Amino acid sequence: MKITATIPRGFTLLELMVAITVLGVLLGIGVPAFNDMIRNNRVAAQANEFTTALSLARSEAARRGMPVAVCASNAAQNACAGDDVDNWGNGWLIFSDRDGSAGDMDGDDELIQAFGTGGNGLLLTTDDIGFVRFGANGGLLAPAAPVVFELRHEVCRGENLRQISLIATGRANLAKVNCP
Repeated sequence: MKITATIPRGFTLLELMVAITVLGVLLGIGVPAFNDMIRNNRVAAQANEFTTALSLARSEAARRGMPVAVCASNAAQNACAGDDVDNWGNGWLIFSDRDGSAGDMDGDDELIQAFGTGGNGLLLTTDDIGFVRFGANGGLLAPAAPVVFELRHEVCRGENLRQISLIATGRANLAKVNCP
């Protein structure tokens, strides 16, 4: 007598429907949380880059023994956007400010570094301040301290807003703040 065992192959319709339902629930919970995590990481990375740029400008001013400025870049890059710009969304420039015209990079000024933005819906704003200028001692020369920048994603939730503030000594402070 020969005994053969049959091995079931595939899934039943009920098993397939349960698996798809479980997958749908997991994706429904996981994808929004993943998108929030990506937005949060982009904001954090951009805030760190901007804080690093401000620290670089401060240290370059002390190293060179002359004023160094950081200005909001215009859309064409490698030119300052102006003195009273509130949107730094096109990036920023660090340059030696030999003649004291921090809102404008002239022929005597040397470009130290240019930064673009991460894009992806990130907004870097301040109250009509198009530049900051550090003195030879690393202190903030212009504008009057404190200067506060706000960095957020256009879809801002929870503590996804970063405030970067400059005090009179030129030191940059970074803080997480709740979105409005």
